[in-house]
Amino acid sequence: MHGDLETDHDVLVTLHRFTLATAEQLHQLHGGTAGIKQTQKRMARLQAEGLAEFVTLPQAGRAKAWHLTAAGSAVTATFPEALRPAAPVPGSEKPAVRHGREHLLDVGRIHAAFVTDARERGEACGPLDLLPHPELPAGGAEVYRPAAHLAYTAGQGDERHRLRAFVERHRPGAGAEETAAQLAACARVWEQAGPDDRGRAWERRWRSFPRLLVVLVGTAAARVRGAVADLRLAAEENPAVAEMLAAVPAGAARLEDLVQRGPSAPVWHPLSSSGRACGWTEL
Repeated sequence: MHGDLETDHDVLVTLHRFTLATAEQLHQLHGGTAGIKQTQKRMARLQAEGLAEFVTLPQAGRAKAWHLTAAGSAVTATFPEALRPAAPVPGSEKPAVRHGREHLLDVGRIHAAFVTDARERGEACGPLDLLPHPELPAGGAEVYRPAAHLAYTAGQGDERHRLRAFVERHRPGAGAEETAAQLAACARVWEQAGPDDRGRAWERRWRSFPRLLVVLVGTAAARVRGAVADLRLAAEENPAVAEMLAAVPAGAARLEDLVQRGPSAPVWHPLSSSGRACGWTEL
């Protein structure tokens, strides 16, 4: 495919992966140097072709959140990029059912922030470099389902290197128990033994274990330190999580700071210590 057809293809794949996305998010991922009106026209055309539809968000401005129609889903399912790297666990729910609309859109905002930051820094994080809601075996029948798995190429020239991260979305007002359970599931992936109990199972998949990035939503700037302190306390209660965080870079940042300042800015608060805020690659 070339030009508009290629971009149509990529937009459909993004909607397939994310379930919901605003025109602004799609423009950040696929718009290039064109204005956002070009993306809005593209979405109107895909709607006219019966491939995409929108819902109006209740927030101020009444923005549109786009999703695939049944016909769009059928078409996109034939694209190789739409295939998930791991088969879903039998009986698992679809993301649209398990997660609310706000959660799905927040994951898209997080992805767009990394893509925008990478472009500004001359690094690489593309529209397909974040996989929402992957399912990773965590031993036995256990499964770890982070909000997303991010792949990112940092540095330039001969110093380029691949970084990975699991992304979690945390709303402090809802309590830390759900996020603590997610951290515990991640720890099970980290400590799972390899074949014949040699090494760790993840070492057969990655050179280093993915970083752990917890994004705080619905959190006022004045409450960030308290939210991070609560996460540290929850982590300390579980010896496996504490051991993992002593070895795996991990941090928490407010979604608004991530979007406005970029993930490379000093907006991440380490979870393993009370150290100063830093960029996500410096955790």
